[in-house]
Amino acid sequence: MQTYLRGELMRRSTTTIGLALSLWSASPADAYERPFAWTGLYVGVNAGYSWGRASADVSVSGTVNQEPFEASGSRSGDVNGWLGGGQIGYNWQSQRWVYGIEADFQGTGQDGTISACVDLACAKASYELDWFGTLRGRVGYLLEPRALLYLTGGLAYGHLSADFSASHPSIGTVSISDSATKAGWVIGGGLEWALSANWMVRAEYLYMDFGSMRTKLGPVSETIPNGEFPTEVSASGTVRTDFTDQIVRLGLSYKFGEAYAPLK
Repeated sequence: MQTYLRGELMRRSTTTIGLALSLWSASPADAYERPFAWTGLYVGVNAGYSWGRASADVSVSGTVNQEPFEASGSRSGDVNGWLGGGQIGYNWQSQRWVYGIEADFQGTGQDGTISACVDLACAKASYELDWFGTLRGRVGYLLEPRALLYLTGGLAYGHLSADFSASHPSIGTVSISDSATKAGWVIGGGLEWALSANWMVRAEYLYMDFGSMRTKLGPVSETIPNGEFPTEVSASGTVRTDFTDQIVRLGLSYKFGEAYAPLK
């Protein structure tokens, strides 16, 4: 009888331990360790800093006392500042590969100035990147279920404003303003980490090229007093500005849906 009771007690104890282990295996801690499902729609915000570069090529032609002349020159300068905005996108996951499409829109505080003087004549160009956006494809590889290393690239567009001025003691200062929305391309990459079933954080680098903005200068006609023989000057020109940008930013996104997908 005692042998039977002892055996029955051991059997029940074993069953109890097995049940406890089963419950433990289905606990939230275990659920947290399951692979993150990257497929789905997400929205988010981001902020960072941008290092822009404006390169201005100036060409001027005209006449001095009806004698033709031509002149040209190049200068470049930094157009830097903080930026912030939001992003929206969709991912598709295939085993360890993740494909997606993303759009973002940014406001910036980027500005900068280029200036130069030759003898008594001086010229200055001031630039601002008011805003920009991108539409990009993404492809990434899962270093582990929650860590995505990715490359991205596609269309970039932005609004660039410029103020130009030229001055000389004999003719004073001539100013002109210009602005344009330019389209170009963008390429970059980043690392994204899934914090939970819905929240993701990223660090990202982008390089953008907005192409060229052309601004017409003049025409300007002036008569410069010079004793009995005043100098008559007539001139016009163009400024071609090439603008590129490098961006480093951090982002936080919320992914809709809570499904998990196993890796094979």
